[in-house]
Amino acid sequence: MSLVSSVVSLPRRFNKTLLVCSGRCEEVEKYLTGTGCIVTKVSNGNRAIYRSRREIFDAAVLVSTGKEMDVVETVFNLRDIRGSMEIVIVADCGDPSGNVIGEIAATVPNTIMVNLHGLKTLLEGIKGTSARED
Repeated sequence: MSLVSSVVSLPRRFNKTLLVCSGRCEEVEKYLTGTGCIVTKVSNGNRAIYRSRREIFDAAVLVSTGKEMDVVETVFNLRDIRGSMEIVIVADCGDPSGNVIGEIAATVPNTIMVNLHGLKTLLEGIKGTSARED
């Protein structure tokens, strides 16, 4: 899947972003806040679903979702709650489950899969677009 085609379909801003990360993800959080995102960080898929039912987010960035709910289940639950929310799955290219996650990202609307570098590029593109709109 091409990053360029994915960028075209994403919103111009990720104003309010839900960051789902069961481990360390300071670098991802730094990228998001550096782009001007208001980040709400949760530690697992269950918390992501809980928060999404109570707040409106422009985007969800999934790094890891914990042991109780995998990334795929989290994506489907988030999509059921708010179909228009953008979902970005940050996955390691060497991860053996990456093929399945890539297939989900390719078939679920408003969902893409990127690696860490791809996320940085995506956010820089959104930041650049926002600056030109202002």
